[in-house]
Amino acid sequence: MTSMAMDPAEIRRWIENHRAAAARELAEPRRMTAAEAYDAALALLAFDEQCNGSPFTREDPVSAREDAKMWDDWVKLRASWGRGR
Repeated sequence: MTSMAMDPAEIRRWIENHRAAAARELAEPRRMTAAEAYDAALALLAFDEQCNGSPFTREDPVSAREDAKMWDDWVKLRASWGRGR
C-alpha cells in the first residue's frame, strides 16, 4: 500500500466542512419523512449520474485495483498449490 502526503490545509478544510455540515443538520427545523429522504436520495443519485455518468458503466479505479490484486493472489496460490502447498 502506498502512503499519500497529507496537506494540513486540506485536512483543516475537510474538518471545517464536516463541522459546517453537522451545524447545518442541527439547524434543520425537522427530520425528513421516509418519502422525503427517498426523494432526496434519488435526486442525489441523479445529480451524480449527471456529473459522472452512469455508475454501472463508469470506470472504478478502486475496483480495478482490487480485481487485479485478487487475480495476482490467485495466480500465486495456484502456483504454490502445484508445488505441494
